[in-house]
Amino acid sequence: MSHKYPVQKELITSEPKHQTAIRDIKKRTYWGPTEKVFERKLGEFMKNRKLKEKDALIVILDYLTEVLLNSKDGVFKMIKKRGKDIQQASKSAAGNNYQALIAYALNRNIEAGNLPKNLVVALKPKKHPLVEEYTSIKVGKEIQKPDIDVLIYQEKPKTPLIVCSCKTSLRERAGQTYRWKLLLELATADPKHLQENPDCPINKFKIEYKYERKIYVAIIIADLYNEINQPQQRGMFSFFDLAYVADYKKGKILETVKPLSKIIQELNKIYSKI
Repeated sequence: MSHKYPVQKELITSEPKHQTAIRDIKKRTYWGPTEKVFERKLGEFMKNRKLKEKDALIVILDYLTEVLLNSKDGVFKMIKKRGKDIQQASKSAAGNNYQALIAYALNRNIEAGNLPKNLVVALKPKKHPLVEEYTSIKVGKEIQKPDIDVLIYQEKPKTPLIVCSCKTSLRERAGQTYRWKLLLELATADPKHLQENPDCPINKFKIEYKYERKIYVAIIIADLYNEINQPQQRGMFSFFDLAYVADYKKGKILETVKPLSKIIQELNKIYSKI
């Protein structure tokens, strides 16, 4: 005699995107030691400065470089245990963990209520539909896209996109991002200007772009090699809409580079009218 048991329908829950992002970051191979240092530093701020977690999550944004450096030994041990080449794997892990730190800290700030709940902070969004649709600039027959480590956006139509290049050093691909920013400036020029100036580079290089959402281009650097005050680097920052350093010791070196904690106020300002 066969028995039929009632089939239970699977409960489908809609998890907030910031929770999904945090959970996905926790799965990253070398993330564990960095998260441990982050949480320890957060606890120190709460204990020593008598801060609530909500406030400490803003303060810690200026200490992410320190968090990254203090988690180095733990990451090295993981790399060695996995039998990987220390020099090669550690460089890659540092860059990836720094990008993940930015995304993790911002998503924690969303969770704490310091940023709008409908804000999305996506790590490694190169294949994201919004990237494909709104950051592709056609130059002749070629497509140019920015180097994006973190994408910040809301899912409402025509709301701003913030393209973030998160680098441990200016020796990395930061130049690629600001060159794309220059290309964006050309692509969004006033059409009347093009008619009056047929020799403009926009016409010369046959630049085409569908400008439907405001795009802010940001750089967030750890500055591991003390580069941001070097004369040859200073000019670069003026090309970005937003520029931050995640090291509290260097937050007042340049007028064009702000401490990363300032991003909370500026993101709230950008999305306050939406």
